[in-house]
Amino acid sequence: MTNPTDELPSPRVEDDALLEHLRRAAGAERLLVALDFDGTLAYFTEDIAASRAVDSAEAALETLAGLPNTWVAVISGRTMDFLHSAVDPHRRMLLSGSHGGEYDLSILGPEATSSGIELSSTQQTLLDQAVSATRDLVDRHPGAVAEYKPGGVAFHTRTLENLGDSDEALATMHAEFSALEGLRITPGEMVMECSVLTSDKGQAVTALINAVQPDVTLFAGDDVTDEHGLAELGPDDLGIKVGPKDTVAPYRVADPDAMGAVLAQLAELRQG
Repeated sequence: MTNPTDELPSPRVEDDALLEHLRRAAGAERLLVALDFDGTLAYFTEDIAASRAVDSAEAALETLAGLPNTWVAVISGRTMDFLHSAVDPHRRMLLSGSHGGEYDLSILGPEATSSGIELSSTQQTLLDQAVSATRDLVDRHPGAVAEYKPGGVAFHTRTLENLGDSDEALATMHAEFSALEGLRITPGEMVMECSVLTSDKGQAVTALINAVQPDVTLFAGDDVTDEHGLAELGPDDLGIKVGPKDTVAPYRVADPDAMGAVLAQLAELRQG
């Protein structure tokens, strides 16, 4: 049987310091590889449902997930349904959806705790108000898209008929969300998202670390929401920022293809 990484091009990690840290991570007794999805493993797409991890990243994660004492996790703002269908159809990963609001830890065994989202009546009323405001703004901006989640809603402008209206539309959405007391508002790459939940990716990283008890954790992400996760890493862990935004991470790569090369290199090193 062909190893998934056999078909990949040679790894292209050119940062010597990052490569050395990858070597140390690869040698850890217990390794957790946790990653954001959009902008980290996958490029942004106009059709948000069609987004998929780049081939190099997908192959490397398949390899890593099959290695002893190695756990692969995806921590995303996406719903658990999307993560199950598009990211981990073979159920080999730990998953956290809705920015830490949902978990699927079932690969750890029957004793592992997994959770969905149950809203109080107050939260449901607030979510209904946010959804209504989002739908109204979508109607006023042709091409805009509303993405509905169990605990929130996102307003996407990537597909606006007039992209020049994006900044104004996002600012309007932020203002309307801000008028609804109790919403957690998360700006992103051509998206304005809100949630009635208080969870974040920092809590998700901590929960996965507690579940797996790794010696080293790698976490990579591209957006503001991922900074919460990066901030939870310890001195022996490995934080990577994908793209140009400000970060607390000590290492940076350009895009999902570059992140795929990092993961391919890690898989090769971990295999020995």
